[in-house]
Amino acid sequence: MFSTKITLLTLLFCSYVCANMAPSYPEPGTVWKTGNTYEITWVNDKHAPSIARAWKNFKIDFMTGDNVNQKFLKNVATGLDGTKIKSFNWTAPEVEPHAAIYFLMFSNGKGQNAWTTRFGITGQDGKLVKPEKSVQPDGAKIPWGIGKVVESNGDVSKGTNTATAINPTSSALPSTVEVNDAVASIPVSSGSMKMNLPSFVLFAFILIINTFLYLL
Repeated sequence: MFSTKITLLTLLFCSYVCANMAPSYPEPGTVWKTGNTYEITWVNDKHAPSIARAWKNFKIDFMTGDNVNQKFLKNVATGLDGTKIKSFNWTAPEVEPHAAIYFLMFSNGKGQNAWTTRFGITGQDGKLVKPEKSVQPDGAKIPWGIGKVVESNGDVSKGTNTATAINPTSSALPSTVEVNDAVASIPVSSGSMKMNLPSFVLFAFILIINTFLYLL
């Protein structure tokens, strides 16, 4: 009986932490040019809960930094309803440096997040420089760096740290774009992560208990 309750709890917990918001553009190898407007898109990845339950009110933030110490640079949009729209147009800001070290984070009010892959933003000359770092702090060979937003009045926004600890490119494959006369590796996301670290640990703990009770 107790085991049955644990199983039910596990299923309910999975239903809560899994999300079906899957950002689809920017995609691997994407390069934007400052001042141009682009369409940010997302799709349903068929996981529970439905977008109608979890993503009727979400925001998109422009981010930079490594996989753990992600830095907020600028809000892209708030109050988005995933049941009514599947895209949002946004004008690429002026940034420093012009490198493939930027990504977008989707967040809802339930503590769930989803990310795009990292992408590049160039100036009017259309050139990118290599990311400052080639290896993540945890040893993963995923290029990254810390960018800044340059406002029209010349002010520079260095960004603020976020508490998010899941990376935007947790499973990466190399994709390349031309960077001046060199080729830089850009991480490719195999799918957006939907579970924050504390939730994952709790979920694993519940599964262990459930397995133990089943073997009794």
